[in-house]
Amino acid sequence: MLKGSKRAQISFEFSIIVLSILLISTITITYFLTSSFDEGTRTLDKIDLGAKTAVSLVNSGYNGTDIDGTIVYAGMTWSTVDNDYVNITVHITNTSAVPSSTGAFIKNYVINSQEIDTTKYDFNISWTS
Repeated sequence: MLKGSKRAQISFEFSIIVLSILLISTITITYFLTSSFDEGTRTLDKIDLGAKTAVSLVNSGYNGTDIDGTIVYAGMTWSTVDNDYVNITVHITNTSAVPSSTGAFIKNYVINSQEIDTTKYDFNISWTS
């Protein structure tokens, strides 16, 4: 019986060591990611993701957004003032005329789903044919 308890003790100690290493690794990675990307960079990423999703939803006819052709997400531009991102513009290419309600849907979807602070970031959509 003594032999089995030693084995259990070693197994328990090993588990604690592994758990400690995982915890320290998680904390280090979280700290690195949090300190590496500022709020502006994270907001740009959120706008990029939201715009791509909104374009996909429009192309699938989501929520009555019926367009004759197809729209394509063509990228995003922005300018910076004092290391803050301002004047963020999403570029969308359309193959036919797009109703203004579709543009409003895309803009509102991005702002609402990604919780974009419109007092801090000026977010616009640019259409090209």
